[in-house]
Amino acid sequence: MYVEEELLGEIRELLGDDELYRIYESAFNEYRYYFETTNYIVLNVYRFNDHGPIHVLLTTRRALEILKILEKFRIQTTAQKLGKPLRWSRFIVAFGALFHDIGNMIHRDKHYGFSVFLAEPIVDRLAREFEKRDWLLLKALTLNAIYTHDEAVPCTTIEGSAVTIADGCDMEEGRSRLVHKKDKVDIHAVSALAIEKVEIQEGDWETPIVIKIRMKHPAGIFQVDEILTKKVQSSLLEGKVRILIHVGDELLEKVV
Repeated sequence: MYVEEELLGEIRELLGDDELYRIYESAFNEYRYYFETTNYIVLNVYRFNDHGPIHVLLTTRRALEILKILEKFRIQTTAQKLGKPLRWSRFIVAFGALFHDIGNMIHRDKHYGFSVFLAEPIVDRLAREFEKRDWLLLKALTLNAIYTHDEAVPCTTIEGSAVTIADGCDMEEGRSRLVHKKDKVDIHAVSALAIEKVEIQEGDWETPIVIKIRMKHPAGIFQVDEILTKKVQSSLLEGKVRILIHVGDELLEKVV
């Protein structure tokens, strides 16, 4: 069970930037109704799983965890390659993750495009507040991270890749990213109940990102293949991610 206050505390620590956290927390509270409305529609109209406040906070935390690992292993972000500071990347990842799913309130199909549509005026204001000079570039990179979070859209930035992979990691029991009807029993539903815990950890120089998954039934592998693996493959971090799957006493390992 995840708690908003705890997730916000973890996000604050990972950001390590009081100004950026203030903007983030303020935006989360100001636009909470967006996340709650999105979730209400997803749960009651589409009959899918949670896409609300907890999901966006979890995605933010995990994306920032990935960013921190990349920093440790000296993998430059796209913003850094463009001559911008790492705090730009933290902004892009934080707000890309925060607003990536709000398009679901319009339609599930191509929701990533609707998310950009709804988030554009919000990100415009936040980018201007955070960056006085090159705010338009910051805005563009943040909207890019929102648009590319779906595996159907190839990532073009490292920051967007972090958001994409983080989104795919939210697949613990009751939190599956699989598009499945909650009242329908099939491989999607069984797989969605199989995964107990997902953790992002540091790896080595060859595969710096390690995603540890503990599941109680091998059906969970279907979810890993259908969601997480596809998201990694659509990212710029393909080949740098090791997935460790624990099923009872058995350990399965794959590099994606």
